[in-house]
Amino acid sequence: MRPVWRPLLAITAGLLVTILVAAGVTLAILRLESRTNPQQVNLQPGVTLTQDSAIVQAAAKGRPAVVSVVTQHQPAIVRGSGYLATSDGYIVTSINVIAGANGLTVLVPGDPATHAARLVDYDCQTGVAVIKIDKVSGLPTLVFADPAALVQGQVIVAVGGPVDGGAVTPGYVSAMHRVTSAKDPVNLGHAVQFSDTIQTNLPIDDGTAGGPLLNVSSQVVGIAMAASTEQAGFGLNVADIQDDVTQILSTGQLVVASVGATTADVTPEIAALGGGAQGAQVLVVEKGGPAALAGLQSGDVITQLDDVRIDAAHPLSLLLRSRFHANQRVTVTYTRGKSSTQAELTLTGQHPTC
Repeated sequence: MRPVWRPLLAITAGLLVTILVAAGVTLAILRLESRTNPQQVNLQPGVTLTQDSAIVQAAAKGRPAVVSVVTQHQPAIVRGSGYLATSDGYIVTSINVIAGANGLTVLVPGDPATHAARLVDYDCQTGVAVIKIDKVSGLPTLVFADPAALVQGQVIVAVGGPVDGGAVTPGYVSAMHRVTSAKDPVNLGHAVQFSDTIQTNLPIDDGTAGGPLLNVSSQVVGIAMAASTEQAGFGLNVADIQDDVTQILSTGQLVVASVGATTADVTPEIAALGGGAQGAQVLVVEKGGPAALAGLQSGDVITQLDDVRIDAAHPLSLLLRSRFHANQRVTVTYTRGKSSTQAELTLTGQHPTC
């Protein structure tokens, strides 16, 4: 199916410059496959839609809650997308959309006004950011899908904001739990890696990036991202960003769990070359922190938290955000030399760093 869109709003560069003067936000820390036959999608017992009609309905239901996020990077103006998570103006997008911007303006479908936006909080590790527009109410919203329901081969739809005419790009989940490269929002010309991503055949451009990836029920399964080296884009997995977003919406800030140590990922390749274990190698142990009190030392490799193994798709830093929380008591399995040991510790909390 070819992408379906119609221009809904034309904005000149001069108008955007005028709009962006109002908002000031600095994130200094962030330096089709063709088908020959229609498919069917079973939504629930007794309800069956063709794939084509399911995509059209998902896009129609989701589009009113997808906004354009226009950022000012002197002298350039850059567009991206996001979606409304609350009816009073909290918007979920990606750090790549807002990083380094000295002005944020949001355009809401069907609203002729422009809205100055402010940054609420973000997480460099998961790639998600939450921004806010004020003095609004009753706006349409989107909700997260069940992370456990996402499967390979599933139909998904990327929807862009009104600046792109609410562009709709259908595709499917080609793979899951991928480690994917994207443009580094801090160091231009470089790439940054995100773990546990959704690989898709969808071509994601800058205008759609930061917007939602929807299932056929118009629920958010991920955040669309433009890949740095691949033709197709990818998605930040809802399983990894849901806790971040929920916490930011509830408290206005993000605190993630910490073992009290600086670590580095040990990939399967590095582990094979060194004859050691895959996991997270301890580089520096914080004095008086959980790891130090549990007896961990520099050079140890953490391989498991409770019953969750650490691997390339689920590095320690991501697990601490998506499956564990501050003040939680956990059992840490780690290797030292050829021996494997377990210790108990209580995780602390800190704001994520980039």
